[in-house]
Amino acid sequence: MWQNDRNNRNNSAVAWVLIVVLLLIVTNLGTYLICKYYPVFKGNSVVVDTQTDKETTANVKKLVYLIEELRENYLWDIDEDEMWDSIFKGLMGGIGDDYAEYMTQEEYKEYQTTLQGSYSGIGVQIMNDDDGNVSVTKVFKDTPAFDAGVQPGDVIVEADGHDLTNTNISVAVTYIRGETGTSVTVKLYRDGEYLTKTIVRKSIDLVYVSSRMIGSDIGYIYISEFETNTFDQFTEAVDELTARGMKGLILDLRQNPGGDVSECVNIADSLLPKTTIIYTKNKAGEKTVYKSDGKSLGIPLVLLVDGYSASSSEILTIALKDNNAAEIVGTKTFGKGIMQILLPLSDGSLYKYTFCEYYGPNDTKIHGIGITPDYVVELPEEYRNKVIETIPEEDDTQLKKAIEVVREKIGR
Repeated sequence: MWQNDRNNRNNSAVAWVLIVVLLLIVTNLGTYLICKYYPVFKGNSVVVDTQTDKETTANVKKLVYLIEELRENYLWDIDEDEMWDSIFKGLMGGIGDDYAEYMTQEEYKEYQTTLQGSYSGIGVQIMNDDDGNVSVTKVFKDTPAFDAGVQPGDVIVEADGHDLTNTNISVAVTYIRGETGTSVTVKLYRDGEYLTKTIVRKSIDLVYVSSRMIGSDIGYIYISEFETNTFDQFTEAVDELTARGMKGLILDLRQNPGGDVSECVNIADSLLPKTTIIYTKNKAGEKTVYKSDGKSLGIPLVLLVDGYSASSSEILTIALKDNNAAEIVGTKTFGKGIMQILLPLSDGSLYKYTFCEYYGPNDTKIHGIGITPDYVVELPEEYRNKVIETIPEEDDTQLKKAIEVVREKIGR
């Protein structure tokens, strides 16, 4: 299972755990720990590499020593589950990967609700920015957050008094979401100021694709995120617009932080002739190439992107750009050209880490760079942090340029 980015990890994690288990067995210092926690890691079948370096051995012995010392002498009782969760979180947080993460069983269940398209909350998409802050990347229209004036680019500093500084989004959502009718007080940082808003949660039903006709011959499709059923919703929108006489298409990926890679690849496949969509490269340098089947839409296409277009949005953008299948309008994309893998453990917890980097068909690197559009167009200052769907068409300079480019291509 992949995640891309939401946010948003290393087989080394498994290796570290197995090393811990082996050394505990060898030293006889952790029999109790093994009996209690061994099934959590790999079930009943484990192959252990006995070749460990001296530094690893010393650090594992230190860990065991500290645990036993605390058990014997710490004044208060220790919550063993919380202690181990903290150890595992520390492991994943210490490998230098902003997207690496360990989720407890409860956190993983909460994360899964984000993939179902329906939940109770305030109606925002969040991701960790370059500084590890919990940043709002999208506010869904007609939701509590939208009504409260939350904007893309806001940093959520606190939720109900919980400090969210350098907090992974899977943890942050456990404080932001809650039962319908309950409220959450969030502290936001925006343009050098702190804002506090109390927002009443409600049931949120997410539709990831919306569409309409612009004039009589230009189709417009907005994709807010790549999640389960995004491809199906996209296909339905294309079919409807085609039936209404679409001769050119504007595909809007602004404020789209990414999502399910397979949904993105399927959309790229439907838009491209037989060609390479992207390829990935792992630590060993092994490549995996994703190709389209040759059934393309076959009409002029323009993509709209901005600085919040990330991960899977950038996969689709570079696939079309490198294949000369679309013109790109907007501002430089976010620059997240890596993929994460999610690996559930037998106790219901999960860990994830970055396992490969992706490149465009022309060996184009994205990570840390982003994609510069063919036509760089800024929004008017007053709209730069507004929800895309709320910008009046007559004031949307990026959309107006996209319409101009499409009309040139279809000869009108």
